[in-house]
Amino acid sequence: MKLSFMTFACPQWTFDEVVDAARRHRYQGIEFRCDAKHDHGVEVFCGKDERKQFRQKLEAYDLEACCLATSLRFADEQAIAEAPERLELAAAIGCPALRVFCGPKPPGVESMEQLIPIVARNLAQVAELAEHHHVKLWLETHDTFCRAADAAAAVRMANHPFVGLNYDNMHPFRHGEPLETTFAEIGGLVQHCHFHDAMNKPDKVIITPVAKGEMPMDEMFAALVKLGYDGYVSGEWFNDQYGKTPDDSLAQFHEDMTTLAERHGVRMGA
Repeated sequence: MKLSFMTFACPQWTFDEVVDAARRHRYQGIEFRCDAKHDHGVEVFCGKDERKQFRQKLEAYDLEACCLATSLRFADEQAIAEAPERLELAAAIGCPALRVFCGPKPPGVESMEQLIPIVARNLAQVAELAEHHHVKLWLETHDTFCRAADAAAAVRMANHPFVGLNYDNMHPFRHGEPLETTFAEIGGLVQHCHFHDAMNKPDKVIITPVAKGEMPMDEMFAALVKLGYDGYVSGEWFNDQYGKTPDDSLAQFHEDMTTLAERHGVRMGA
């Protein structure tokens, strides 16, 4: 597995500062959050030359823009209109996928039985363009689709090789989905992971360092290993949830994930 972090860890850092920190703290990838006014500049409004420079610097330091974390919400047809610019941006910087959401239920939609086909249809419509750009769509277990069973159902219904899952380990568990169900659902679909400890509260997101929260981290990691997952384990946290400074947070997450991986016979970064 490989290690990455989302730029919510350091939203006020420039692109160069983010890259330098990734090197300093021995990460293999960076998950750039766009649409959130971070200072790294990886946004749809950046120009062709800037995109080229981003890619060249990442390649020069053997780093990957492992995911472009967008705000696209596929329960809304607006995502279809907004996706092309983000697919182009990801392709230009050498990023393999967009992280996308379900989002809130549209007016008049009351049940998952109604919602899942809407999200699947919208994902499938964008998937052809995504394939053209060689950039995948990874639907996160998040918001209305916190349960892996719901997110996976939409991905399966979209039925396209460029549509997969971004498994956030916190959300299915804190919404009461048994681990056995979660991993039965994501098997064969999970392409990317947000992985961190947190408090087990369905009404509030509280991310913590490992062993300071209430997630069964070892069981979750063991289940990923059993699935044969070898992609990125990406850290996402906000403000000082993981440390007093961005550098403290990045150092602590690296230590936590490396220690966890070693307990399960996995070499992080391989």
